Amino acid sequence: IIEDDYDNEFHFGYRPILPLSSFSELKNYIYIGTMSKVVAASLRIGYLASNAPGIIEKAAGLRQLIDVQSDTIMEQAILQLIEDGTIKRHLKKATTHYRNKRNLTEQLLEKHLHGKISFRVPDGGLAFWIEPVKKLNWEDIAKKLQKKGIRIITSTNYSLAKPVNGFRLGYGSLTEKQLEEGIKTLADLL
Repeated sequence: IIEDDYDNEFHFGYRPILPLSSFSELKNYIYIGTMSKVVAASLRIGYLASNAPGIIEKAAGLRQLIDVQSDTIMEQAILQLIEDGTIKRHLKKATTHYRNKRNLTEQLLEKHLHGKISFRVPDGGLAFWIEPVKKLNWEDIAKKLQKKGIRIITSTNYSLAKPVNGFRLGYGSLTEKQLEEGIKTLADLL
């Protein structure tokens, strides 16, 4: 099992969902993650953990083939930030920030799209899954939004079979103004 626990750091509920790899009975897993969501998007440091025999050594060998000289200074700096608790304190502040942004997104969706969509407020992560009440042609909607400077990735990019009538609304990197303008524009099209 390969588990990419994307956005695991950002939980807003009382009981976060534990990764599969946290269960001691699980065998032959690889758990992967990145520091780019936690520290900075430009930080290209990832990690993996595994209980599969030899997998860490094999992955390290392959990594050296891809990138002979990694950024050991940055890796050591991140290690220091983890060990002294800086990352943990930063995550606590970031979680509060993103919880507030999630709540704002919920308010904007209710205000501008009430009755046009359904959604569930996420307990974690940095995105909502939006399902319009009516069946829509997402390719047409995407083109109209693109003309207004708003880019969405439709479910056709992720579906092998019939695409679902919905889309993912990420709010993490958007300003309050961008969120409100984007949601208003979407409301006009729905």
